[in-house]
Amino acid sequence: MGRIKIIPLVQPFLHRLLEKPLIFELQQKLCNNYSAIAEEFSDILGQGGKRIIDIGCSTGACARTIIDMRMNDYVGIDIDPRYIETAAGRSSHGQFQAIDARSVPFQDDSFDLAMFIGVMHHMDDKLVMDCLSEVSRVLKPQGRVIIAEPVFTPGRRLSNMLLSMDRGRNIRDESGYRSLFCGYTVERQRFFDFSIHRFCSFVLRPSSSSIITA
Repeated sequence: MGRIKIIPLVQPFLHRLLEKPLIFELQQKLCNNYSAIAEEFSDILGQGGKRIIDIGCSTGACARTIIDMRMNDYVGIDIDPRYIETAAGRSSHGQFQAIDARSVPFQDDSFDLAMFIGVMHHMDDKLVMDCLSEVSRVLKPQGRVIIAEPVFTPGRRLSNMLLSMDRGRNIRDESGYRSLFCGYTVERQRFFDFSIHRFCSFVLRPSSSSIITA
């Protein structure tokens, strides 16, 4: 009974700690297996010569692991300038900008790929749809969106407990995520293991584009 009561007391303290970029980055390195992301999207991320926008890049730890920024034109954006400052200091390649993904200062049809890696569960439905709408503006007609998000999974007690304590309060099931993809066609949906968690992954294309199998 004591353990159940202590979680709500500890949780706000942990969340405040994770707001500090250096602590958040340490937590990412210790707990996250980014090679699983690279493997899940290897058919897309393994190709160079892309202009990539990374929505909610935080400190850039994931991007530095899964993207060769020397072979791609990478732009990471996050609304928190502290995360962007840390990301820029850690990366000798790529660009990092503190901007709101609902209104980005980029031209129409200017990106080949957009990424939402572990960020949508931090957003409410309207925010996700607003960001995806803006992404559709800057994405090329044959561009893609890749998404990886956690899901609660029956039988994974430790994973489910940790996800229930996550700062992201909008963890959805796969159909919940799909319901937000207005204006897009789901080209692929799968599940994969990320650390102790089960993630769902999506590859989207703007609905107006023709579907090309990877």
